[in-house]
Amino acid sequence: MNAAVSKLEPGLLDEITRLSARLPSLPPVIRYFDDFANEMRSVRELAECHEITLILDGKRQTFGLANYEPCAAVFKHVLADWFNRHDPHTVGINIGAMSSYIARRGIASVIELILSSPFDARAHWNTFVLSGVTAEQSWALRAMLHSLCRLNIAHWTRSVASIIKALKSPKVDKYRVVRAGDCFLPLDQQALIVNHIDSLCEKLAVDPASLDNEELRDVCMLVLSYQYAFRPGQIARVELADVRLFPTGAVHVAVSIIKQKDNSKRIRITRKVKREWGPLFNELVRRRETGSLRPEEGVPARLLFALTPGGVSSAIMELTEDLTGDTWSPTDLRHTAAQRLADGGISHAGLTEFMGQTSDRIASVYFDKSPAQAQRINEALAISPIYSNIAKIAKTKTIDKAMLLGLPPDQQIGGVPHGVPIAGIGGCGLGQSLCTKNPVMACYTCSRFMPLGEPEIHEEVLESLRPVVIEFASASRNNEQSPAYAQLKATMDAVRRVVEELKSDRTQERQS
Repeated sequence: MNAAVSKLEPGLLDEITRLSARLPSLPPVIRYFDDFANEMRSVRELAECHEITLILDGKRQTFGLANYEPCAAVFKHVLADWFNRHDPHTVGINIGAMSSYIARRGIASVIELILSSPFDARAHWNTFVLSGVTAEQSWALRAMLHSLCRLNIAHWTRSVASIIKALKSPKVDKYRVVRAGDCFLPLDQQALIVNHIDSLCEKLAVDPASLDNEELRDVCMLVLSYQYAFRPGQIARVELADVRLFPTGAVHVAVSIIKQKDNSKRIRITRKVKREWGPLFNELVRRRETGSLRPEEGVPARLLFALTPGGVSSAIMELTEDLTGDTWSPTDLRHTAAQRLADGGISHAGLTEFMGQTSDRIASVYFDKSPAQAQRINEALAISPIYSNIAKIAKTKTIDKAMLLGLPPDQQIGGVPHGVPIAGIGGCGLGQSLCTKNPVMACYTCSRFMPLGEPEIHEEVLESLRPVVIEFASASRNNEQSPAYAQLKATMDAVRRVVEELKSDRTQERQS
């Protein structure tokens, strides 16, 4: 007998032992579906085992049951009920949360909840459980009590389920990072991501062999995460058969809506990849079909990216760190994509559908965060930051006038965007004749841009373009979904940040 059990009151220990002896037999085999491997898996001889192993998302998780003694027999019946009613991922989360609660508060608390009458259990919950339980642990404990009601174990019956529903749990703000704005990528870093995708498309067009398999795979995953806010589990589950390639160059990708409590709501949706980025997926599918890109160990061959969900997250985080200097997770990219649409004026229903949610209450979080229309115009004028967190100043290479005049004419940036003549703002490492983007308007958000090291020049650009913003807002009746308006807004913010950086550098030089 372990130390935790020896501390139990004799009466409590005898009662849970008698209850365990009266329980019916457990099924010899419990089956669950592993949707990542697309196969049924089994838990055998649950009544006799001392640990349970789940294989999900290409990972093996083992949970010991020794700490559940002397109520392990009761908990095994709860487990069997969970497997019958819940997604296996939920079962794994609940087991982990229960185990962590027992490790912190002891098995006696769980036995107290099992053996007490519903009203006494509620009193124990309010006086003891709530004082040291996490939200996830409280959800697992409540799930256990609901199973006891369905199984009619001890004093628990279906008629008292309302008492369990009324039990309090620690308050958790699931969208705290959204309200704080900490999860949103600054516009300059979003521009770096887009520039990277565009540059690999150009690289692919010149020489497909110049892209190695890992580089190609990672940029395709980045596209799905950045453009469509897909979760790592969704990206990892994309199959070769889910990608439709058309002779026109269009690429459609089908994904499943995951993280739904009701399996009937786990529908499939189809998204169209941006036409310019389609060749990346064409090349990836070709390499997967020819076998030049092989899946990692434990990953089914039918999956496009040949990675587990954990592998997808790690790859995207490493890539964003290389591109921006900061580590951004797929969840951050998901929140950023949603906020981008909310700022652009999408409807509640549209954002809910885009996020793959069944309730528009979640979409409301992004709309609450989205600034008012007048503030949006100010942001487009580069008077205030785009998001609540100040966007980091772009770390760009600057040049002086002599260097600028010494560049070939093709590398000296100039243009007349929206009828406003702009020249002498800096140089281009590529050359305007080879650039596929709009000069001046795209330069400030491009990684190849070398701004002139004089903030006054860039302040003149700001002043010249601000009337254009007002004209756009007036002509479109404040419709911000126009691609031209969005580009102008991003450009103005990038110019403002270049000015701030140059002024900061000048101040530091004077002080030194």
